[in-house]
Amino acid sequence: VKQRPCKIMAGPFKLPNKAEAEAEQKKRAAIKQVKEWVESYIPPEHLANHDCVVDVSEVQCGDPNCAPIDTAVRIIYKGDDQGGNVGTVFGVPCEAVDVEQSDIDEMMPPAEYFDAWHKGETRHWPPPPENPEPGEPPDVELRFKVGDRVECCIARGPDGWAPGTIVSHWFRAPQWPTGQFAPYQIKLDSSENLIFAPQDRDNCIRALKQ
Repeated sequence: VKQRPCKIMAGPFKLPNKAEAEAEQKKRAAIKQVKEWVESYIPPEHLANHDCVVDVSEVQCGDPNCAPIDTAVRIIYKGDDQGGNVGTVFGVPCEAVDVEQSDIDEMMPPAEYFDAWHKGETRHWPPPPENPEPGEPPDVELRFKVGDRVECCIARGPDGWAPGTIVSHWFRAPQWPTGQFAPYQIKLDSSENLIFAPQDRDNCIRALKQ
C-alpha cells in the first residue's frame, strides 16, 4: 500500500512559550491546592463513596465592577432521584494563584450543610439575605377603594388594558427596599394571579368604563 505524505494544516496554532507554560503549571497547582482546602471540610466518606464532587476552575467575570477572573468552587452532591443534585457554588474574586486558605475558610458552610446535602436535602449556601424592614406606606389618599372595578395597563397599545378588581392598598414584595410600596394590588378577571399597579396614574390604572 502506497502511503501518501501527511500534510500539517496551517492554522492559528501556537505552542506555549516557557513563561506561559510555567504560568499554566502554577495555575493547575493552585487549583489543586484550593480543591484540597475545600475537601478538607467535607466528611471523607462522602468523597470516598463519590457522593460528593468538588470542582474548582477559573472563570471570566462579566461584571465590570469585579475582578476579571474569579475562582469558582462547586460542591455537588447527588441528591435524590426527584430533586436532582444539591450543594453550592461560590466564587473567590481572584485568580487561583492568589486564593489563600483564609478565603476558603470564610466561605465554607457549617458541617450540618454537608450532612443535609448528603441526605438529598436542599439547603442554600450562602443563606439568602434577610428581607429588609417594610417601613411605613406613604400617607397619600388613593383614587380607588378596595373593591373598585378598574382597568390595568398590561401591554402597549389600545388593546393592552385588562379589567380587574382592587383587592388591597399599598402592596409590597418582601424583598423590596424599605419604604417601597405599590399603590394597588389587583385581581384580573382573566387570571387567578394577582398583579400590582406601580403608580396611581391613568396611564397605569384607570376606572373601568361601563
